[in-house]
Amino acid sequence: MISYSMKVMSLSLLLCLLMTACNNSPENQPTEPSYAALKMFPEGKAFSGFQLTSHKSKPWTQENFKGNHSILFFGFVNCPDICPTTLLEMQKIDKMLKNNQVKSPNFVFISVDSDRDTPKILNDYINYFNPEFIALTGDAPNILSITSQLGVAYRIEEHQKGDLIYDVDHASALFVLNPEGERIGIFPAPHKVNDIAADIQQLMEKS
Repeated sequence: MISYSMKVMSLSLLLCLLMTACNNSPENQPTEPSYAALKMFPEGKAFSGFQLTSHKSKPWTQENFKGNHSILFFGFVNCPDICPTTLLEMQKIDKMLKNNQVKSPNFVFISVDSDRDTPKILNDYINYFNPEFIALTGDAPNILSITSQLGVAYRIEEHQKGDLIYDVDHASALFVLNPEGERIGIFPAPHKVNDIAADIQQLMEKS
């Protein structure tokens, strides 16, 4: 015969199991944000060991990426199509965020064409799209340092120093950094402006 105390213990154990089951149910688990276009990496990736120059001729290192989210796009001023199209998309995204009264991330254009894209040229170029955007350049080793750490693909056609006409191939993805300056995600091409704006808003509001 089962004693009263054993019955109480069994009932208590059953209640504990039921409570555990309830607590582990999907509706009680923290939900991860669902993004329409943003592909998140499993963990953030820090990067360092480079020095670039801004369109205002100021030095720029990994420390300058800290304090706010950043959206990075790599290209070059003489790009005939992808770069101006993408910068116009970034312009629209920034406007959508501001219309929704959401703090914008730093929108950063990084030139991989160090031979032609001087700070002065970048200043004129980026101000055409948005004076609040940031443009960066640097010598070939520093550009290679940041692009290799972030996983940015590009290729510059062989040319002689001083040449002004040569081809540059580059990725068109947008890279996302968190306020700690870590790469956390990517917006692959093609870019859907409405989806990207909604994802960035969710990301900014989550922080």
